[in-house]
Amino acid sequence: MENQEEIFRIDIEERMKDFGASGMLLSLNLPDIEERDIRNFYILGGMVICLCRRYEGSIYIDGKEHKLGESSIAILPEKHLVRFTKSIKVETIQFIAVTTDYILNMPSPIDTSIFSYSRYIPVMQVSDSKFDDFQSYFRFLYKESKDKSTFQNEILRSILYALILEITGEYDAQYNLNSGAEIKSHDLSDKFFQLLAVYYKENRTVQFYADKLNITSKYLTTAIKKTTGRPVLEWLHEAVLVEAKMLLKTTDLTVQEISDRLNFSSPSAFVQFFKKHTGTTPKKI
Repeated sequence: MENQEEIFRIDIEERMKDFGASGMLLSLNLPDIEERDIRNFYILGGMVICLCRRYEGSIYIDGKEHKLGESSIAILPEKHLVRFTKSIKVETIQFIAVTTDYILNMPSPIDTSIFSYSRYIPVMQVSDSKFDDFQSYFRFLYKESKDKSTFQNEILRSILYALILEITGEYDAQYNLNSGAEIKSHDLSDKFFQLLAVYYKENRTVQFYADKLNITSKYLTTAIKKTTGRPVLEWLHEAVLVEAKMLLKTTDLTVQEISDRLNFSSPSAFVQFFKKHTGTTPKKI
């Protein structure tokens, strides 16, 4: 395990202030991030979208390895320990750091599946043509950020909105099991997290995911704990809590409506679950 002093905090909102940015900070070659920051860190206040072209290496998130290859996109989630392999070449990565509020305050609502997909499937391999599409958005955003046009903020927000829709669409195409897509990975934990990203609103029992994977719940529990250091139930509960908190903070949905959306048997069951795992009630969020 890494020593505590070797873990660095990257607060996206603080970085925005350092560089005079508002809501979004981007680079085509990571010149503004110190080398130590990409070794072992955790992110606060948003997410970081990375494009990695033709690089063989890995990102570890909460100790779980996610391999990078040719034409990869990685979305580094908030409040999770992130570590790149030491051999990573900084100049091979392009990134956009964006605050959660910046995304959620877009004129048209973003499907929150981008947050769940990125949290449980943070690295996705894409075709060369799709990578080129993503890279075009990055370049357009970078160019527009340097131009001081009258409607610069509106243009930047619109381009990022389109990029996020493209990324979500690619996730849906590759991993939305409801559409008939198959799980491509041979790794058990990868399969579990792909299922979790799709079904967490509907099912939060270990047995459901074990049945989907054709294994026993005991085997799944042991395997996930060994791979990630965290129990399956903790992952299941976190997925629901993250979604619940986001809905409470960014929508006008009632507790009843959120309870229904997250498939609880009743509002009181939702409140009890929420209080048990957060120490407070939904209305106090």
